[in-house]
Amino acid sequence: MGAKRLDRGILLSTIIMVSLAVAPHVTHVNPWISAFYFVLAGLRLLALWRPRVLPGRFVLLLLTAAGLANVIAHHRLLIGRNAGVALLVSMLGLKLLESRGPRDLFVSVFLGYFLIVTQFLYSQSIGLAAYLAVIVVGLTAILVELSKARPSANPLWPLRRAGALLAQAVPLMLVLFVLFPRLSGPLWNLDMDSSSGVTGLTDRLSVGSVSNLSQSRAVAFRVEFGSHVPDYIQRYWRGPVFWTTDGKNWSAAAEPVGSKNPMSPGFSASGDEIAYTVTLEPTGQRWIFALDLPSRTPVWSNLTPDFQLLAATPVNQEIRYRATSYPEYNTGALSEDDRHRALQLPDNISPRMTALVKHWQGSDARATAVVGQALDYFRSKPFVYTLQPPVLGDNPTDEFLFETRRGFCEHYATSFTLLMRLAGIPTRVVAGYQGGEHNPHGDYYIVRQSDAHAWSEVWLQNRGWVRVDPTSAVAPERIERPFGVQDSGPGAPISFELRDPGIIRDLFRQAGFATDALNMAWRRWVLDYDNERQGYLLELLGLDFVRDYALGVTAVLISGFMLLLVAAGLWGKTHTKADPVERQYRRFCHRLARRGLRRRSYEGPRDFADRVVGNHPDLKPAVKQIVELYISLRYGPPTDRYRRNIQTLRNRISRFRP
Repeated sequence: MGAKRLDRGILLSTIIMVSLAVAPHVTHVNPWISAFYFVLAGLRLLALWRPRVLPGRFVLLLLTAAGLANVIAHHRLLIGRNAGVALLVSMLGLKLLESRGPRDLFVSVFLGYFLIVTQFLYSQSIGLAAYLAVIVVGLTAILVELSKARPSANPLWPLRRAGALLAQAVPLMLVLFVLFPRLSGPLWNLDMDSSSGVTGLTDRLSVGSVSNLSQSRAVAFRVEFGSHVPDYIQRYWRGPVFWTTDGKNWSAAAEPVGSKNPMSPGFSASGDEIAYTVTLEPTGQRWIFALDLPSRTPVWSNLTPDFQLLAATPVNQEIRYRATSYPEYNTGALSEDDRHRALQLPDNISPRMTALVKHWQGSDARATAVVGQALDYFRSKPFVYTLQPPVLGDNPTDEFLFETRRGFCEHYATSFTLLMRLAGIPTRVVAGYQGGEHNPHGDYYIVRQSDAHAWSEVWLQNRGWVRVDPTSAVAPERIERPFGVQDSGPGAPISFELRDPGIIRDLFRQAGFATDALNMAWRRWVLDYDNERQGYLLELLGLDFVRDYALGVTAVLISGFMLLLVAAGLWGKTHTKADPVERQYRRFCHRLARRGLRRRSYEGPRDFADRVVGNHPDLKPAVKQIVELYISLRYGPPTDRYRRNIQTLRNRISRFRP
């Protein structure tokens, strides 16, 4: 024990490995908690070369009180995930500082295991899982080294041993993971403090809100289509609907929950139905996105009268859902309340806006004609589609339409909507996403925050709500195909890169697709492995007849059988099968042991025979014959009479009756 206690190598390895287990928590716990741990760990490292810096019991007691006070100062009730992790990290630092012997290191290693588990309360990414797997191997190697009487001469031996031990557990882990009865939701669906850091569309729309969001390459959601994939120009992912404005900002008013059956009177669809599955990243909002116009939706969602798809609670963690939509539809008649809201105008309507609309109506007052003239206005005038439009004043729509004429999609959608309302055409603004990039490695589509978009909907007689995207009149490239954008500065038009990236950039792009596909597979088959996916996998394996209790019994039986196989393999390695000569000599020694003449571990054949004959001279002839024949067979050169002499030895021992 003393050698272990003084061994710097194993203590240094323990400090490094548990510190690596703590490291990912730096982004989760309060900085003062992290600082407390790393100061203590650094002090313990210094003590490897300067033992005098180790504190005594009284100082350790003060440090313990300081650590507890530090945790309470940031988590007063000591309840919840963050408080528990903070306390565990602080305890680990204190345990390292007081470590003097192997028992203390055992405790530190097991605290490290606990910390590894707590990492998955914050993130379950495949990268983190791979990192933590390496830490598990390292901690297990420390346990292997601690279990030995003396330090290993080869520093890699404990790692190899730890890897072998963990490899034996992998088959059992896979069987239990695949076959153990699953819950209806993912294992880590804990929903604790998960709303932090989410981003996306909000319930307010103002000039600049979508353009700022569109500069982010973060993933908004991923989509897997069924047999039919809509064209790029049809991929409008519907989110919040904005009815009310004060002239500067638009708000999505709280809607009464509509019918859960979207195929109710007032909605009719034609054409092919499009089925798809969406994996939505956390947003902190209730909207879940669906292709225009959603028909069948998740049972836990509600479809409002303006076709917003809402979850029961804010989406604070990744969710996966299936839906179907019809790209061709007729929403039918308009209620008086909706007509009134769709014609609401702010107080800052300018005379220039009114005059422009009257000019259009003077040519042709039909709604479709006014819509067409508005789009022609955007095409014919020097409007610019830019990510950094000029700052607008108290009347942003008037300034945009007649002065700056530089804006992003929300500028065009909101100004078009107000112009249509001035013409007496019910109009509203819809925000969401448009497009989606195909990932060939996973055969799904990635919709990013940079795909955020805003468009308008006008209500037309006999057609219902019809989507009109005024952005397409200024920048059709934005709507028609995937693109990359380059912002050239304030007010400058967006430079569209129409996908000829070159070899190097294409390699990076494909690597990004491969990484995203790997993460998608990890989420699909590990994190989101619920009872539905388990049933699908069992069907692929031909085990779909195993269900419910039978599935649990099958998991237990297969696990037990695998444990027996592992035990048999370990027994086979440790149990050396003796050769025929050695086996017969053991029979000889066993017969003498029953007489009270047990062979000592250090005695060779002749020494043992001399002791037996000395105690029992009457056994001398038989003992000498057996021992000499055994020595010649065991240690002498092989002869042609080898097999016959083995049989002779067997017969003599069979006749030997001490």
